[in-house]
Amino acid sequence: MTVDESGATPTRLLLPFSDRLRRTVLERLLPLLPHASSSGRRATLLALSFLALVGVVFALPAAHAQSADAQETGAIEGVVVDGETGKTLPGANVVVVGEQKGASTGVDGGYRIDGLAPGAYDLKCSFVSYQPKTITGVEVAAGETATLDVTLNAQTQEREEVVVTAKVARNSEAGLLQERQGAAAVSNAISAEKMSQTGSGDVADAMSQVTGATVTGGKYVNVRGLGGRYGLSQLNGANLPSADPDRNSVQLDLFPTELLSSIAVTKTFTPDKPGNFSGGSVDIRTSNFPTELKGKVSTSAGYNSQSSLNESFLTGPSGGTDFLGFDDGLRSIPSVLSSPSVQIPQETVARTDPALARDLHTASQAFNNTIIPVERQSGLNNEYSFSLGNEASLFGRSLGFVASGNYSRKYDAYVGGQTAQFQASDPSNDSLVTNYRFDDTRGVDEARWGLQGNLSYAVHPNHQLSATALRTQSGEQLGRRLAGPFPKNSPASTVSFETFVLGYTERSAGSYQLQGEHFFENLLGLRADWNASYSRTTQEEPDLRYFFNQFRDAERNGTTERVRNINLGSSNATPPTRLFRDLVEDNREASLDLELPVELGLASPVTFKTGGSYLSKDRTFRERKFDYDIESGLFTDVTLGTGSTDALREALGRFFGNEFLGVTDTTAGGRFQFGNVLTEGTLQRNNYDGTTEVAAAYGMAEVPILSNLRLIAGARFEQTDIEVVSRDSTVAPGRLQTGDLLPSVNLVYGVTEKMNVRLAAARTLARPTFREIAPFQSFSFAGGSVISGNPDLNRTLINNYDVRWEWFTNPGEVLAVSGFYKYFQEPIERVLISDNDQITFQNVPRAQVFGAEFEVRQRMGWLAEPLENLTAAANLTLIESRVDVPQRELDVAQAGGFDISDTRPFQGQSPYVLNLNLAYDIPRSGTSANVSFNRFGKRLVEVSFGGTPNIYEFGRNDLRFSVNQRLFAGIEAKLSVENVLNDSFVEGQEYNGTLFKTYEYDLGRTYKLTVSYNL
Repeated sequence: MTVDESGATPTRLLLPFSDRLRRTVLERLLPLLPHASSSGRRATLLALSFLALVGVVFALPAAHAQSADAQETGAIEGVVVDGETGKTLPGANVVVVGEQKGASTGVDGGYRIDGLAPGAYDLKCSFVSYQPKTITGVEVAAGETATLDVTLNAQTQEREEVVVTAKVARNSEAGLLQERQGAAAVSNAISAEKMSQTGSGDVADAMSQVTGATVTGGKYVNVRGLGGRYGLSQLNGANLPSADPDRNSVQLDLFPTELLSSIAVTKTFTPDKPGNFSGGSVDIRTSNFPTELKGKVSTSAGYNSQSSLNESFLTGPSGGTDFLGFDDGLRSIPSVLSSPSVQIPQETVARTDPALARDLHTASQAFNNTIIPVERQSGLNNEYSFSLGNEASLFGRSLGFVASGNYSRKYDAYVGGQTAQFQASDPSNDSLVTNYRFDDTRGVDEARWGLQGNLSYAVHPNHQLSATALRTQSGEQLGRRLAGPFPKNSPASTVSFETFVLGYTERSAGSYQLQGEHFFENLLGLRADWNASYSRTTQEEPDLRYFFNQFRDAERNGTTERVRNINLGSSNATPPTRLFRDLVEDNREASLDLELPVELGLASPVTFKTGGSYLSKDRTFRERKFDYDIESGLFTDVTLGTGSTDALREALGRFFGNEFLGVTDTTAGGRFQFGNVLTEGTLQRNNYDGTTEVAAAYGMAEVPILSNLRLIAGARFEQTDIEVVSRDSTVAPGRLQTGDLLPSVNLVYGVTEKMNVRLAAARTLARPTFREIAPFQSFSFAGGSVISGNPDLNRTLINNYDVRWEWFTNPGEVLAVSGFYKYFQEPIERVLISDNDQITFQNVPRAQVFGAEFEVRQRMGWLAEPLENLTAAANLTLIESRVDVPQRELDVAQAGGFDISDTRPFQGQSPYVLNLNLAYDIPRSGTSANVSFNRFGKRLVEVSFGGTPNIYEFGRNDLRFSVNQRLFAGIEAKLSVENVLNDSFVEGQEYNGTLFKTYEYDLGRTYKLTVSYNL
C-alpha cells in the first residue's frame, strides 16, 4: 500500500468523509423527515439505513485490505459462457498454464485468479462436454486486474482444442452485443457508457436511443409503437408498479442513469417472462459491484437558453424540503379539514346557526391566500453523483457491494408558448373554427434524487445470494398562465380570459429485492434461481390550485389600463379550486426458475426449464377537492394597472384573505352574512382501492436440433384477478377474471459463428387498468374531461410474429434487419362519446401493427487507419398500425357530413424513428467525442370527435454533441450540448393541407459541463 508523508491510508482518508456523511444525515436530513409523508419517511429511512450499513461494514475493511502485496501482483477475471446460447457455465475450470494457479467458475459463470506476477500468461479453459480452449498472451500488470471472458463451444468428434490470442479490452456496448448474440429472444440494449456519451440523464431519455423506442411526455416509453398496457417495465427482472392514476405506465424519468449498468429491451416473448407485453419489456439493471475498490464522484452545471436565469419563471412558495423532492407540510390540507369525514356546512343553513356559521368561517379561512404563481428568476441546472464499490472476503467467501447516489435540480420553462383549440364546423368550410387561442407561459422547478445499493455474497462457489435496494424521489413545482380570447363564445368581444395553475407533484419509487442463484452439480447440473421483491411507487399532488378570471384593456385618461373581473361566479366559469390527490401502489412478487440440462444425444444438452411466479398489486387512490363560492359584487370590473400580474396577485391576496372569507357581518336580526366561502367538491366515487393478483406457471425447453439450430419452445399459463372498489358504496365494484395459455416458439439459426437468423411466434396479452374498469365517472382536473370506466372490458390477446437477421461482424459491431407483425383481438381504446369531452373505454374488434427495423454499428477503421477509433451507428424503425374506429364515432362524423377513415394509428405510435450516432475514442489520451441525432414521425396524441381532425405531436430534430477529456489524477471533464438545432415542440391538426397548431413552445438549447473524479 502506498503511504504518503502524513501516513494517510485509504482507511484514514475515508474516515473524515464517513464522519461528515454521518453528521449530515443525523443533523440535517433526518430532522426534516417527520414533515414528509409516512410512506416517504419509512422508505427514505430504509434506503439510508441500507447504504449506511454498506458503508460502515464493508467500505473501510475493503479499503484496508489493499495491502502492499496486492500492488506487486495482478489478477485475471472474467466469465465463461456457452458459445451458442450465451449462458454462463458454472463449474468450468480455468487454469494458468505452467503455474499452479487456477479457479472454477461460480454460479454466475465468473472466475478470478489472484496473485499473478506481472507478465504474459496462457490460460486453459475446460468444461464437461465442451471443447477446451487455450488463450495465449494474457497481459497482467502490477496492481491491476485483466478482464478475460471465455466462450466455449459444445464438443464434437471432429473438433480439436482451440487456441486463440487474448484481447483483454472489454467495451460495455460490446458486452451487451455478446449477450444479445446468445439470447433466446429478440432484444436490444443500451449501456451506461452509451447513456453517458449521449448525455441521457434518466431512463426515459436514454430509451430514445434504443432501436424501435420512442418517448412521450418525457417519461413514457413506446416500443415498436406500443406503450401503456402493451409494455412492461422491470427492475432487475422484477415488475415495477405504476404511479399514474389513469394509465398502466411506469414513469421512467424517475430513474437516473447514474445508478444503472444497462437497460435491456426484450421484444419477443419466452415463457419464463411475464406475458403482459407486446411492444417490449424494459428491464432496468442496476450497477454491478467491481472486484476492487472503485469510486467516482461528479458534479455538473447546465444552462438552457429558454429556462435558465429566466426572470419571468413562474413558481410558488417553497417549503423547507422542496430541495429534497418532498413537501414539508406547507401544502397539506389544514388540520381542521384533514379528516375525510369533516363536513363543511352549507352557507344557506349556516346563516341562521351560530355553530354552523363558526364551522364554515373556520373552514373558509383555513387555507393560505396564495392562489396564483409568482415570478422569480430561475437558477442553473445542477447535478451531483457518487458511486463506491468493492469486493471483500467474509468467512473466506466473496462479498461484493456497490452504493451509488444522484441528486439533481432542474428548471424547465417557456415564455411565449401557444395553446389553442380548433373545431370542424362544416364540411364546406376549408378552415377550422378557432374556439380559443391562448398565450402560454409555464415554469417547472424539479428536485430529484436517487440512492441504490447492491450486496452479493457467494455462500459457496455454486451458490450466490444478493440484495438490492433502490429509492428515488422527485418533486416538481408547477406554475402556468394561459391568457387570450375565446371567440367561440363571444366572437366580437375584446375580453380576454386568463387561467392560472399552481401545483406541486411529489413522486417516489422504491424497490427492495432478494435474489438467489444456485447450481447443484450433484443433481445433474440443476440450476435454481429465485427472486423475492417489494416495490412501491407514489404520486402525491398537494394543493393543486386553479384560478380563472377575465380582463380587457381600456383607454382611460390617455393611458391603457387593464380592467379585470375577478368575480365571475361558479355559474359562469370554473370556480377557484384546490385539489389534493394521493396515489400509492405496492407490488409484492416472488418467482422461482428451475433449469436442468439433459443429454439426449443431440449436438449439445437439451435444457428444460420450468417455474412459476406470483404477483400481488395493491393501489389506493384518494382525492379531495375544495371550491370557493364567490360572493357577488366583490372585485367586479376593477382597474389593476397594466398587464403585469403583480397587481392581480396583490388583489387576490385580499380577495382570498380573512377580510373577505367566511363571516363578514351580522344583521340586526342575527343572521350571518358571508363573503367568499369554501365548499366541499369531493366526489367519493372518485376514490377507489384496486387489487391485482397474477399467478403464473410455465414450462419450456431449449433444444439444439442441429449444432447451429436452436428451438426454444414452451407455454405459460397466467391466472388473473383484478378488482376495483369505489369508496362510494352505491357504485358496484369492477372486476376481471381470466385464465390464459400463452404459447411461444423461437428458432435461432446460426448461419455462422457470428451470424444468426431468428424466427419467433408467440401469444401475449394486455389487461385493462384499474381506472378503465372502475364503473364510475370522474372529472379530469388536468384535461378538463369527464372519464367513465367500463366494467365490461375484456383483456386483449395479441399474436406476435418476428423475424431477424443479425451479423456480429466483430466485437462491438453489428448489422441487423428485423420484421414484425402483431394482430390484436379486442384491443382497448380510449373513445369519445360526445363533443363535450366525455370519454370512456371499450374493446374494438381488432388492430394490427407491422414494421421493420434496421440497425448497424461499425468501427470505421476499414475505410482508413486513422478512423480506427471512430464508431458509426444507426438504427431506423418503420411502423404502421391500424386500429378500428368505434362505429359510434363513424356514425357521428357521417351524420355531420364528414367522411373519415374507419381506422387510425395507435396512440403514441410514430411511422418512423431514426437514430444516428458517431463516437470517437482515443483511450491513450483519454479523449472521446460523441454526436447523436434523433428524429421521429408525427404520432397521435388525442382523438377528436366528429369531423374535427385528430391531434398529433409532430417530429423534431434532436441533435446532441459531447466531448470528454481525461485531465490528471483521475479527473475528467465533459462538455455537452443538447437540442443543438433548437427545434420546438409542436402539436397540431392537419386540415385541407393546413397545419393548425394546438400546442407549441420552444425547448431551448442546453449546455452542460461535468467534472468527475475517479478514486
